[in-house]
Amino acid sequence: MNKITLLILSSFLYVQNWVPFHPIELTVNQNNQIDYYYIDQLAREIPINNSRVLLSHEIIGYLPYWEYDQYPYLDYNLLTQINYFSAELNEFGDIVDNHGWQNLSIVDFAHERDVKVKLCATLFGENELRGLLSSPFNRQNAINNLLELVISKGADGVDIDFELLPTDQRDNLVLFMEELSFIFHANMDNPIITMATPAIDWSNAWDYQSLAEITDGLFIMGYNYFYSGSDNAGPVSPLGGYFYDIEFSINDYIDKTNGQLDKLILGLPYYGYDWPVDSPIIGSSTIGYGIAKTYSEAELITQQYEYNLDVFSNSIWVPYQMDNWHQYWYDDSLSLSIKYQFAIEKDIKGIGIWALGYDQGSDKLWGAINDNFSSILIGDVNSDQEINIQDVVIIINAIVMGEPYQSSADINSDYMINILDVVGIVNIILNN
Repeated sequence: MNKITLLILSSFLYVQNWVPFHPIELTVNQNNQIDYYYIDQLAREIPINNSRVLLSHEIIGYLPYWEYDQYPYLDYNLLTQINYFSAELNEFGDIVDNHGWQNLSIVDFAHERDVKVKLCATLFGENELRGLLSSPFNRQNAINNLLELVISKGADGVDIDFELLPTDQRDNLVLFMEELSFIFHANMDNPIITMATPAIDWSNAWDYQSLAEITDGLFIMGYNYFYSGSDNAGPVSPLGGYFYDIEFSINDYIDKTNGQLDKLILGLPYYGYDWPVDSPIIGSSTIGYGIAKTYSEAELITQQYEYNLDVFSNSIWVPYQMDNWHQYWYDDSLSLSIKYQFAIEKDIKGIGIWALGYDQGSDKLWGAINDNFSSILIGDVNSDQEINIQDVVIIINAIVMGEPYQSSADINSDYMINILDVVGIVNIILNN
């Protein structure tokens, strides 16, 4: 039996005991104590960089509350939206923990840097979701509570992350999202409403087409294909080499949403799994549970051991030996770039990140986003990657000479080049 046949066969086997990643992360970090006030104080010392990169696609990142200390240091020029994770709901629609949301400064901080912020609402588990979604009162209670929190902070909308959805709540989830959308639009100007949705709908519990029509985007969680309890070590986010992979997921969404490409966001991982295995051979059998490790932890591992690109799945893997053999699988800037290009070729709305902060500010991962999605540096009229007096002179000459429109010179994005753009670029230079 050849390698590809084995890989396809193994992709069916891990279906049996698969578990989603977000609920695990929330549980693992539930006792973390975060000094939100101190972090916000540090953030106020960071100057605003007004030189904005024009992005070709939406770039949406989840910021878990346990990574809040990283928010001042994100590259906001390479983000369009942040989902703050999370406001935890219960089955009655009460918010049992919003992780400091009322007092956080991240919304204002991001808005000053032209990035939208949404509050992510979470509820996990079949019984819990059945209790919420099957009750008109509980649904309304949840919507009212979320709306109050979003408005209180001047945020831009809400992201719904409901996982382990029971099949019998398929229609009720659509009803909940319809009700939520109606109430939010009645009380806010242009709220952004998105959802986290599974890479694979194992039980046909999700009405992708209706949910895409209701929302502004479906964040497809394109990770955890191989998970902690997998029988074999393998890629967390495979593109190729397996029956169930990112290509399967995106094509499935395109088919089931009737081609709503402008609503699809490919979420990708800044984490991987380190499995104990029985040999160094790629895809070996695991002899214990895998440990989730962030990209920043991966960089420490690859400083000590050789890493490899698996060309079948376009993922990175590292075999190494301690007390026994291990294999660590994750994504780096190269493998992520391959997946970014896949998203671009599929012409979907954009890409997403789970999770911001897991890279500890890696220039490599931000560089991959910049290389694949940056278009024009607004204000950089002469394309030298700097905004300075030379660009001012060019804009003034363009106005005087009546030269054709140039998007990089349109500082205020009003599709005209005039004195307002001169003022705008001067302000950018003075504030940098």
